[in-house]
Amino acid sequence: MSRPPLKRFEDALPQYDIVVDFISEGDVANLLRGYVSAEGKRIPFKGVAYGRFGGQNVSPSLSPSAKKVAAEVFGDVERFEEDLQLRLVRGDFSVKPGKEKHSHEHPQPPPGAATG
Repeated sequence: MSRPPLKRFEDALPQYDIVVDFISEGDVANLLRGYVSAEGKRIPFKGVAYGRFGGQNVSPSLSPSAKKVAAEVFGDVERFEEDLQLRLVRGDFSVKPGKEKHSHEHPQPPPGAATG
């Protein structure tokens, strides 16, 4: 019985970029947050990065709504999550710090604006 040829390139995931916009530094692990940009859609993720014991590892997770968008873009969500994890471990991402907004901060009026 012969096996069908592998469909390596047909099974490739659509191209996507990874951006990490928040990293909290801890003693043992770092929490991270970011998003995947693919086909004009943004898929947010959170994760934990370990780098001290047993080598580098990252455990990204997607919310149910992010998984829904990932299914629309990539089809196989589990395969996408595995690929995302491998790319995060390899360092195949951009770091673009986001602006953290805190509820106690008040927006400042632009210079020259009338205050009342």
